[in-house]
Amino acid sequence: MLRRRFLRDTDGGPMMEFTAVFMLLILLTGGIIDFGLAMWQWNSAEKATQIGTRIAVTASPVVTELASWDCDTDAIQVGLPCSTTGAATFGSISCTNTACTASGGGDIASPTLDGVAFNTIVSRMQTVYGRIQPTNVIVEYKDIGLCFAGRGSACPAVTVKLTGLTFDFIMLNWLLPSTVTMPEFRATLTGEDLSSKGIT
Repeated sequence: MLRRRFLRDTDGGPMMEFTAVFMLLILLTGGIIDFGLAMWQWNSAEKATQIGTRIAVTASPVVTELASWDCDTDAIQVGLPCSTTGAATFGSISCTNTACTASGGGDIASPTLDGVAFNTIVSRMQTVYGRIQPTNVIVEYKDIGLCFAGRGSACPAVTVKLTGLTFDFIMLNWLLPSTVTMPEFRATLTGEDLSSKGIT
């Protein structure tokens, strides 16, 4: 008799329905918040990369030798484009927060890292997205022959890369088995002043 009455009792039905709908609503709300947060982090990282590149082309180069590098050699005259046959080249140089490496057979075989110049770029990027660390930033210089002999400094294509960042979720951190890594961000501009005068 008690068992039959218990099986027919529907007093707790609305509570069970509310609980099921409430849990789905919480998951949906958390997903919307996490998606918005992910888009904000993506946009911040992308904007930080663009600003880092802008600083890199106007501030002192992170490669010490590029501050006074010139494509002028005995083979070409002063004033000729650095793309002229016989002009010196520095190839490509890639710098992390610890060292610079050269490739492409240029004249700068052992580039020296300017840590102060590198940190200037990173600190500007951190003002846009505070989670950026020096280990996440790579600065590359590529000789594209854009300058002219006698200018006294390089006019490279400067690329700033942002790598190794992960999304920081609120709810999905509890549900996902591992962290989600952001794609690599990169931006390239042509070198301009390559001098930190006036940059603070």
